[in-house]
Amino acid sequence: MKLRNLAIRQPDRKVVQVCADDGSRDGFPVGWAELAPHPHYRRLSWHTVVRTVPGDDYSYWHGGLARRASYGPVEHGGRETLGAAIREILTLAQWGDVLADHEVRSGRTGTYLATMDPKQADWLAKLDEPKGITHLGGGRVRLDNVVVALFRGAPEVNMYVDADDVFHIHPMDPPIQLTRER
Repeated sequence: MKLRNLAIRQPDRKVVQVCADDGSRDGFPVGWAELAPHPHYRRLSWHTVVRTVPGDDYSYWHGGLARRASYGPVEHGGRETLGAAIREILTLAQWGDVLADHEVRSGRTGTYLATMDPKQADWLAKLDEPKGITHLGGGRVRLDNVVVALFRGAPEVNMYVDADDVFHIHPMDPPIQLTRER
């Protein structure tokens, strides 16, 4: 979680928050789990709430906070364990804009290099958003730190960068190891 710039906060016994490091003391909540009765069974379960951004809110990709982000419950009745609820938050919540905004405000710079299939590299470099992807030829691309932050905070059902700096572009394609350049 730390490598994806996340921390767990527990404001009380029945609520556990997943927060992104946005430079503030407590972090930016990207989702939380609440212990409550299951709607169909007579037991407690962890109900999750996740932050999402509409697909047509292009402000997400511009280095500031998405303008139309909102929080909503995941409607299924809850998870049996807290670990499963946190995993659901990591799979569905969107917080890349929060991490990217923090990178921009901090003034940090840096780049990552990825080597992949040349057609995949060409496709990736031609994306309108996010900016900060450079095609170097021969299947190599350079991603700046803001782009990596955007992908690091992407839900795992989309294109994302995991805690080990591995870039997952498509579930059917092999993941790509990113190498930090500077």
